[in-house]
Amino acid sequence: MISDSKMVILPFSELPVRYRMQSEARPLGNSEFGEAEALLEKAVSVYNEKRTEDFVTFMAENPASDWAQTDLYIEPDRYYRQYIPYTNEKGDRCVWMNLFCRPIGDWKTHRIHVEGGGVCFFSVGLNLDTGKRFDFIVNEKK
Repeated sequence: MISDSKMVILPFSELPVRYRMQSEARPLGNSEFGEAEALLEKAVSVYNEKRTEDFVTFMAENPASDWAQTDLYIEPDRYYRQYIPYTNEKGDRCVWMNLFCRPIGDWKTHRIHVEGGGVCFFSVGLNLDTGKRFDFIVNEKK
């Protein structure tokens, strides 16, 4: 486990079960951090763009609302990160990332799982070999 003040690499055993089923543990190479962060930035950009559209629609329908557009955005630099590297069933290098606004519990050794919490908690799967992002999930109550 490598960690600094805002990020940690967790062991394979902390990977959500749905990803572990046909996967294998692997280390996360130093160069892969940059790859993962670039894919994360793209995923967040797509999410924020969609939220902008939703915000414009919401404000048109609710002009008296005191919501600010920034209440809906994800700003990656402010998040704590948990990385869990693995190799998927095709042999691709993948990283599952869990991100949250503030440290919670024993976050440096155990995966954080919450329900609700809005844009303060989200996760995303990244395939470093294909450059694809999957399962971008913001923990909003439905």
